[in-house]
Amino acid sequence: MKRKRPSAKTYAFTLGRVLKLAERVVFSCALRTKKQLLKQTLVIAVLLSMSTLLLSQPTHALPLRVKTVDWADSSRVHLGLFSQLSNFAMAQPSLMSMRSNSSSREEPEETATNEREEDPALMAGTMPPDIQKILDRGSLIVALLDTDNPPFFMAEKNGQLDGLDVKLAKDLAHRLGVRVQFNRSATTFNEVVETVFNQEADIAISKISRTMKRVQQVRFSEPYLRMRHGLLVNRLHLAQQTHGRSVPETIRALEGNVGVIEGSSYVGFLHQKFPNATIVEYPHWDDIVRAVSEGEVLAAYRDELEIKKVVRSSPNAALHLETIALIDTEDPIAMVLPWTSTHLLAMVDQYLDTEKLNYSADTVLHNYADYFTH
Repeated sequence: MKRKRPSAKTYAFTLGRVLKLAERVVFSCALRTKKQLLKQTLVIAVLLSMSTLLLSQPTHALPLRVKTVDWADSSRVHLGLFSQLSNFAMAQPSLMSMRSNSSSREEPEETATNEREEDPALMAGTMPPDIQKILDRGSLIVALLDTDNPPFFMAEKNGQLDGLDVKLAKDLAHRLGVRVQFNRSATTFNEVVETVFNQEADIAISKISRTMKRVQQVRFSEPYLRMRHGLLVNRLHLAQQTHGRSVPETIRALEGNVGVIEGSSYVGFLHQKFPNATIVEYPHWDDIVRAVSEGEVLAAYRDELEIKKVVRSSPNAALHLETIALIDTEDPIAMVLPWTSTHLLAMVDQYLDTEKLNYSADTVLHNYADYFTH
């Protein structure tokens, strides 16, 4: 007698259970023993076999909702299939009874219990813990400096935040399917990093420079903006320092008072690059620009974008101020995450790579030219 072929529902239920197991194993970062690695390999082999069987069924029999998806975001696609198949299977009474009848072929309950005890983090939710807590909360908390810094983050006339960093934050929240929430309690860039380190925010997207000191506390994404260092110099004071030398030679041996933003990466950069200069910290960039213009300090030290913004915003400033870009330097701007957020970091890096986000100072100035002209 010809054996009756199992239905698509039977395959779907079986595959749903296999996918659930695969989800628990593959999306775990705790696979450290040979037993667990062997289990992962076995699951993938079974998954491929069951997928082949399912594909032999008529399309209308499969419990999947086919829609256009972004295949670059593969983790969400796979999790969507997990959810659809599993929910379909659990909703079928006949399949639930089939599960009871086939218990002799299933893994003993004691073994399943031992698995949960071995890896309790896998049972906490569908996603890795650092992403699951964001989904459970329903919002992505993003740390931003309290002072506006166009074109990266600034309040519009309607009170809404806008800018490059704000748009990146909103897009990431959208990819996670949650709303964005901004934490602007930090008054310095170092405090923005500390906000993430203390886990008061899921991520910081606030024009943060990646430095050796900061990476000891937090994780950084791949840079989404690369710039050179820059100097805004008082022309009269610079001429007094040349003593017959060229401007490049004078800059290399720079002496005198140089202004930097308090609690920024440029405090350390200035100490490394110009050891003969005297560091003068100011709370705000506008205060430093004023100090250079009035001769209170010889120069201001920051990234080339901020230096160029001064001249673009006020063309008359070029009469008494000189801008200098240091070609042998780089200031990589990246997103900041808690050191425990390994999966969120992987998602952020994948997002940056997929969207080809790699700005320069000139591209940012071009894209946001309206913010620097009157």
